[in-house]
Amino acid sequence: DTSQRGFSGSRRHQAAAGVIKKTEISVRYLSTTLAMATSRPAMRVAVLGAAVVCLFHITLSPVFAGAHGAQPRQPRVAARVSDICEIVVTCPSVGARTRMVVQEDTSVDSIVKRARTALGFDQAFLSDSDFKVYLKSDESTPISGKIGDHGLVPWGPDGMELHIYFDPPL
Repeated sequence: DTSQRGFSGSRRHQAAAGVIKKTEISVRYLSTTLAMATSRPAMRVAVLGAAVVCLFHITLSPVFAGAHGAQPRQPRVAARVSDICEIVVTCPSVGARTRMVVQEDTSVDSIVKRARTALGFDQAFLSDSDFKVYLKSDESTPISGKIGDHGLVPWGPDGMELHIYFDPPL
């Protein structure tokens, strides 16, 4: 009988402990839930207050600080962009072409160097001076100097196309 009592007593003890644990867990859960519920309205008020302060600051800051509105674009930027032109460099003997952006003061020598790299003719045993550049419209005389001296125009239907030929001295 005592053994049954001890057994049932321990069962009762376990059941009581389970109720206590469940109560303890539910109290913790309720306290956490209440804390979150009370913090959420406070958080909402804080965020709303911060938003109002930001809007107030944005609206009135130019008045107090003397800041100027958005400044218009600088005309010199537009002038620099209009100085840039696109040309096409073609090597007619192999049918290779490349496009490049140049300015009026770009030298024909630098165009040759860039075109050789772009077209795959940049082997060390070939010299830049062995390549001659011609206007597509006039292949009778090679051009040199600055590209702006040879009728450079912004790219379009009448844009500039150059022909490059490998023509080493004999």
